[in-house]
Amino acid sequence: MEKTEILDDLISQGEKLTQTISYVPPRSGSFRTFKVFNTTSKEEYQNWESASQRFIKTYFPSDLEDFKVVTEKLSPENHQKMMGILRAIKLMPEEPKNNKSAGSGNTSITINNTQQVVLNVFVEAIKDEITGKDYKILKDIIKDYEKEPEKTTSKIKEKLKSLGGDVLSSVISNILTNPNIYTGLF
Repeated sequence: MEKTEILDDLISQGEKLTQTISYVPPRSGSFRTFKVFNTTSKEEYQNWESASQRFIKTYFPSDLEDFKVVTEKLSPENHQKMMGILRAIKLMPEEPKNNKSAGSGNTSITINNTQQVVLNVFVEAIKDEITGKDYKILKDIIKDYEKEPEKTTSKIKEKLKSLGGDVLSSVISNILTNPNIYTGLF
């Protein structure tokens, strides 16, 4: 199924689920300072919410945090915000570009959606295979790259060699077998 078809399907499902959200009045004799809502289609609603979140995480990660926030509490307003995020993606399907400047200000890196996915795959593959301590050490080494690129590159190579060939093979294997990568190889 193509990305736009998935998005259309999620929007359609969300529109149907709007009708299932209703106010839950407090029990007799109790007092609430907040409103509680429920859905008559809990499983279907949860599946839709999870599928929408997965879709956004995969294709539009810059919208993920906003979407997660509104999924924390079920309400008609939050549901409409979720629908608004999905509709905005349909209206403007191009992922916003992140301009990240590093160091002296004369280096500018633009990361688009595809590059962000690849970067996330790469980072996750490394995190899966090395200890948290080794990951922190690598991050600390990389912080010095702008000041001393040659020395930092040398330190990175030394650290990677110290991890062993099995770890590096596993990292590369994880990267190559990630669906976001191997589908692009063929």
